[in-house]
Parts: sequence; structure tokens; C-alpha cells
Amino acid sequence: MPRTYIKWLQAAKRFYCVASTDITIQGKLSRLNISANDLTTANTIILELEVARSEYLKEKGESQVATKTKDTVFAKMDDWMSEFYAVAKIGLEDKPKLLEALGKTVKG
Repeated sequence: MPRTYIKWLQAAKRFYCVASTDITIQGKLSRLNISANDLTTANTIILELEVARSEYLKEKGESQVATKTKDTVFAKMDDWMSEFYAVAKIGLEDKPKLLEALGKTVKG
């Protein structure tokens, strides 16, 4: 997670936590049409943001693992297919049409 995001989130949490418990700050914020209810709502939204961000990072990690697994499997399959085509080319040397049926172009 980017450091600036973490610092911003910590500052926002601190602000809303302190503001929602300090009557003096609430009085000053009320002049800006920010109510105690607004502060409580902001605290709730921050908690929801943290949960959503955590879920996003978890899913992003799972996606990266799945991609690595897929790439590994495809590499193994590619190796196997290369070997298969090499053997098929030798085995079907006298039957080029069958080799073409496997998707390999035959010269001549």
C-alpha cells in the first residue's frame, strides 16, 4: 500500500476520531454545518473503506497467484506439445496429411 495513502488514512481516522469525541471541536465544526452525526458517518465510512481496501488487496493477491499458476501450467503444456509435435513429425513422416490434421503445415 502506498505510504501516502496510509498517512492520509491515518490522518483522516485521527481527525474524525478526535472530532467525534471532543465537544469543543464539534462546536467549531457546527459553524461549518458539520454535525456530530456527520462525524459518526465519516468514521463509519472510513471503517468501510478499510474493509473494502483489505478485500481488494486480498483479491489482488489471489489474482496474481492464479496468474502465476496459469502461466506455469501453460509453460508445461507448451513443452509437452512441442515434444508431442516433434514425435508426431517423426511418426507421421510418411503420412503428411495426418500431420496437417494436427495443425502442422507440411512443406511440399
